[in-house]
Amino acid sequence: MTPLIRPIAALCLVLLITSNSSKSQDKDKSQPLPAAAAASQGTVVSPQRPADATGNPGQPPGNLVLNDVAVSVDVLANRHVLSSYVYGGAYPQDAPTITDSGMTVVRWGGDATSRYNWQEGTYNAANDWYFGDYGYTEIGDSSSTQYITDVKAAGSNPLMTMVMLGWVAKNVTDGSAYSFSVAKYGAQCAVNPYNSDDGDGVRTDCATNITGNDPTDADVELNDSPQSGDPPGTVYRDQWAAALAMAFGSAPHFYDMDNEIDIWGSTHRDVHPNPSAYNEMRDTYRAEAGALKGWDPSAIRLGPVSCCWWFYWNGANNNDKGAHAGNDFLPWWLNEVYWQDELAGTRSVDIFDIHAYPDGPDTSGWTLAQERALSLRIYRDYWDPTYVSESGDINQQWVTQIQPNKTIPFRIPRMRATANMIYPGTPLSITEWSANFAGETDYSTALADADAYGILGRERVYLASRWTTPNPANPNYQALKLYRNYDGQHHSFATTSVSDTYNASANLFSSYAALNSTGTTLTVMILNKNPLAAVQAQFAFNGFTPRLVTAYTLSPSNPTRIVASPPRPWTAVMPVAPYTATLLVVSGTAQLPSAEWDLNPDTTMVAAGGTVVLQPEILSGSGTVTLGTPQSDSGIVVTVTQGHLSSGQNGSITVTAGQTPGFYHFTVPSTDNAGVSQKQSGWIVVGNPPATLTKTGDNQSGPPGGQLNLAVTLNPGSSGGSAPGATILFTTTAGSLSSRTVVTNSSGSAPVVLTLPSSPGTVHVTAEGPYGLGHPVATFTETAQ
Repeated sequence: MTPLIRPIAALCLVLLITSNSSKSQDKDKSQPLPAAAAASQGTVVSPQRPADATGNPGQPPGNLVLNDVAVSVDVLANRHVLSSYVYGGAYPQDAPTITDSGMTVVRWGGDATSRYNWQEGTYNAANDWYFGDYGYTEIGDSSSTQYITDVKAAGSNPLMTMVMLGWVAKNVTDGSAYSFSVAKYGAQCAVNPYNSDDGDGVRTDCATNITGNDPTDADVELNDSPQSGDPPGTVYRDQWAAALAMAFGSAPHFYDMDNEIDIWGSTHRDVHPNPSAYNEMRDTYRAEAGALKGWDPSAIRLGPVSCCWWFYWNGANNNDKGAHAGNDFLPWWLNEVYWQDELAGTRSVDIFDIHAYPDGPDTSGWTLAQERALSLRIYRDYWDPTYVSESGDINQQWVTQIQPNKTIPFRIPRMRATANMIYPGTPLSITEWSANFAGETDYSTALADADAYGILGRERVYLASRWTTPNPANPNYQALKLYRNYDGQHHSFATTSVSDTYNASANLFSSYAALNSTGTTLTVMILNKNPLAAVQAQFAFNGFTPRLVTAYTLSPSNPTRIVASPPRPWTAVMPVAPYTATLLVVSGTAQLPSAEWDLNPDTTMVAAGGTVVLQPEILSGSGTVTLGTPQSDSGIVVTVTQGHLSSGQNGSITVTAGQTPGFYHFTVPSTDNAGVSQKQSGWIVVGNPPATLTKTGDNQSGPPGGQLNLAVTLNPGSSGGSAPGATILFTTTAGSLSSRTVVTNSSGSAPVVLTLPSSPGTVHVTAEGPYGLGHPVATFTETAQ
């Protein structure tokens, strides 16, 4: 590589990273500030229960004054294991940064990895930088297998990206291969400033994309396995997966199944010129995820790696949603994968993965103070059932006709509820996130990151990876260390999340708590987001007797260093300086239950008027648990129908939804055999009234071995969907069906032929409609006689 080309190639990768790191802000620059979002967003009494709206987040936080704040920590409420994998990132500065920060996942991901050639160590920069080929590097590694080895050696877990596109970069590291040559395809809107023949693939009107280009200008084929007649230079996934599996060894074999497949048609339009379609995203995923499991039996597959709020609910092809019964994309995709997995008898998605940049408003003309204040309240997008989005991307009428309270993101509980409703046992990951409205180097980003890490753990996200890993020179690097290496000795935030509530505005204050496994150390993260006002925090603990406390503080006066206090006797009242993140490490004694239990699930979704059954279970411990009388918001009815839990014996809780869509909170108390009282809380997301299925051909009879014609017609009703294009799953108790899945026609009808069993008897055929439309069910009763 020549001295000139080397910095150009490095610049391209840096531009790729920084371009993606700002996508949560830049993509909203053209959106106006919604009037509703400029109004009050509410004062929050606790992360679980919203209070009346009294704050004014539209103003800089310095205009609001906090005095006493009551912080209540209950180590016997909402106990759950806090996943260590939420402290991840991408593109760390180097391997020592991985070790020092304590980051638990290091992601090999982003647009560049969608065209990575594992044999040559190259990538295509795609639409991020003029579709040119360059040498890939992360922590100094161009080899994906060496990267895995080095990440493991640094003490973390690699998250790789398995390419699902059919093309990868050539053996070119200097940008001399590219997709849109000006000499070949004509003058273009823009050209690479370092190569006037390397165009952007857009004609000189700066609106019309060039189509019909030759993918082999910059790429070689990527296939699953070698086949006769493969072109020279073809690269193979099976060989790559075998090499990756060996490098992973005993570490978790985490794979993102490509990256942001919903926008391939824009990011990678040189090799994927058409918008990503619903069926393509289902079929490509299932084919490659299934193949990967064969090549690497230990593969843990994350999908669909969706980019952003609009594409959670819509395909890139504007007609595609209407062709699939008006169903929102992610519920449709997960439903399709689930049913196909059920038919195949094997799981193809292990973790439900999204990217989650909390969308913000147009900040043109905002002061620095206002941008900082926005950063410090924006993660309410993740969890707060009262937070009306300030973004025109979310706060608008067209994004979805199905989701309840669609201007309120409630992003993590909403996504977890969707996954638990459709594909039980599928955890949620967020493999890109950040919100740096005032800039990566600004101190406000450190407080915002500290808020995000606390939320990700408390809200039961399984794995998360920041885009990108904080730079060690920036204050937000210390925010990560507060959770993972607060004392330089790799002590970290504790492992069992517990209830932590407070009576302050979440725009200005946050608190998170966790207990260690032995109950001897409680960690409490206190964030005073107000730059002008100190807080007098008044602590109340239940189930924990504190003895000593050491405070580890990040402050504007020491923005790149965590300052530790001497250990001192615990006091229930202590001041918290303005604009600080303080980790309290409290030694003491906890009351521990004889058994840990979970609502199973704690959060799910059900159609208006519908019923869902939770199956609370013992997770660990030798004790038994007796459930008490639940409490819930008006709008759902929660009833314990089997209240005794023991190892191997689950309980049963029936939740009946009312007719009003929305978010409903509930709490279930319990007492174990040692007399220790606990409680677990959760959310029920109530959707629109369900669609219905009308039967044709019910109560027929025929000779054994004969055939009967059955059909259902989908009636969308008030579900928000439409009749054509819905998948219907048919199941029979005996005999056989002409097809297990049938897509409704233009009239909403889905016909199927039942072949009766060879012996006389009653046959029940069940038809199930899409979960996204309320999961309507109809049952036929037929007779062979």
